[in-house]
Amino acid sequence: MPFATLLLALLPFLGLMLFAQPAIDDFDNAATVARLGRWGAQWYWYTHWSGRFVVIGVSTLLNPLSLMERHGAAPAGLWVLRGALITLALSLVLALQQLFRALQLVLAPADELHGHSFSWGAALAVAILSLNALPEPFSLLFWYSGALNYGLPLVFTLGFAAALLRAGRLPPGARGRGRWAGLATLSLIGAVGGGEVAMLCCGVLLAGALLWPRAQATAASAGFRQLRALWVGVFFITAGVLVGAPGNRERHGMADPDPAGPYHRWLLLGPHTALATARLAARPPVAGAALLLAVAVLGTASAGRVRPATSRRELGLVLGGFALLNCAGVAFLKAFYLHDMWVEALPGRVVNVLVVQLLVSTTALALWARERLPGRLPEWRGRALHPALGALGLLLLLTGQTRQAWQELLFMAPDYARQMQARYNLLNAAHRRGRQAAAVVPPLRLPQVWGLLAPIPSARQRADVHVELFEDARQKNNLFLAHYYGIRSVRLSEPPPLPQP
Repeated sequence: MPFATLLLALLPFLGLMLFAQPAIDDFDNAATVARLGRWGAQWYWYTHWSGRFVVIGVSTLLNPLSLMERHGAAPAGLWVLRGALITLALSLVLALQQLFRALQLVLAPADELHGHSFSWGAALAVAILSLNALPEPFSLLFWYSGALNYGLPLVFTLGFAAALLRAGRLPPGARGRGRWAGLATLSLIGAVGGGEVAMLCCGVLLAGALLWPRAQATAASAGFRQLRALWVGVFFITAGVLVGAPGNRERHGMADPDPAGPYHRWLLLGPHTALATARLAARPPVAGAALLLAVAVLGTASAGRVRPATSRRELGLVLGGFALLNCAGVAFLKAFYLHDMWVEALPGRVVNVLVVQLLVSTTALALWARERLPGRLPEWRGRALHPALGALGLLLLLTGQTRQAWQELLFMAPDYARQMQARYNLLNAAHRRGRQAAAVVPPLRLPQVWGLLAPIPSARQRADVHVELFEDARQKNNLFLAHYYGIRSVRLSEPPPLPQP
C-alpha cells in the first residue's frame, strides 16, 4: 500500500489520542500515590497485585494525574497523558522499523532493498494492519494504564529483538556494537519486567539466539557467546523478580476456580492452546492482514542471486520458533487464568498484544522465506499482484477498526471531551465541599460509539473494560473516582442509554 494510504489510516488513531481521558486504574494509581507516596505505592502494588515492576514504576512515577494537581484531571494532566499515549504509539512504529531493518541486515546483506524505505514501509504496514485488527483498541491505545501494561512491554520486546540482531552481526570491537548490546540489555529488562507475555516472548527469542548458530552449523564468536550469557543471566534475574512477587499470588487467587480440577487443565493445555490460537488467527481482520503482509514481502524476491541452503535444523528452528512465539502467551492464559473447557474468550486487552506479535512474526517469517525463493515472480504475475494486494488492504481498512476510528474522530470524540469536562467540573465542585460530599453525575450520551475511544455499556462491541460509571456507588469505577477526588461517593443520576440499533 502507498505511504499516503498508510499515513491516512494511522491518522484517526493518533487523532483519537488527542481526546483520550483518564479512566479506571489511572485514578486508582494516583489516589494510591497520594495516600502512600510514590515509593510506597510501588511496593504496595508489587506485594498486592503484580510483579510487573517496570510498568508499576512508570505508572506510579509518571502518572499524569499524580504529576499535576490531585483533583481536576483537566487541562494540564490531560495533555501530558495524551502526549504520553502518542509518544508510545510512535515508539511502537519506530521499534517495528528498527526490527525490520535489523532483519534485512541479517537475512539479506546484499539486498537492493537495504534502503530505509522498505523497513519504514513494512513498519507502517504492520502497525496499521495490527491496529485495524485489534479486538479492543481502547486498552492498548487510549487508556494510559492499559497502554503501559500492554504497549510498553511490547515496545521493549521489539527493541530487544532488533538490538539483539544488530549486536549479533557485528564483530567484537566494531563501532556501535556496545551501544546495541547495551540497548538490548535495557530492553530485555524492560520487557521481562513489564509482563508475563513479554517475558515468554523474550524467552523464545533468547532460545532462538542460542540455537541459531547450531542450526546453521556455524560457531558463534566468543564476543557473541559472552553477550548471550549476559542476556540469559539478566533474563532469569528479571524473570525471578517478576514471577516471585507476592502480588502475583493474590491476583491469581482472584481467578475463577477450575471446575474440572488442575490435572484436567494441564493435560488438555496443548489442545486448548492450539484451538484458541487458531481462533485468534482465523478472525478475518487478522487472517487477511497476515496474508497481505506475507504475500507482499514474498513478492519482493529478486532474481539473479545465490540462495542460501536451508538445513532441516534451520527450518525446524524457524517454524518451531514461530509457533512457540504465537502460542506461549495463549498457553500462559489458559494455564493460570482461563479455566474453562474449550472456548472461553481470551481477554481483549491481551489479544491486542498477541495480534501484533502474530503479524510481526508473520512478516519476519516471510522475510526469511523470501531469501530462499528461487527468484522473482513472472512480470505478469507481479502486475496482477499489486492491485490485488491493494484491494485486499483497502477492504481490510474499510471493514476494520480504521473505519470506525474515523467515525469516532469525526462524530463522537469532541462531544465525549465536552461531556467529560462537564463531569470533571461536577467532581471538582464535590471535592470542594469536603470528604463527606457525594457527587451525582449524568451518564455519557454519545453518538456513533463503537467502543474504541470510550467503551461504555452502549458500545456496539464487546470490551473487557469500560469507562462509564454505575448507579451503584460501590462499583469499582465509582470507587476509584471517589478515592481520587477525596469524596464519599460518586454515582450516575440515571441508567446509561440503551445500546443503539
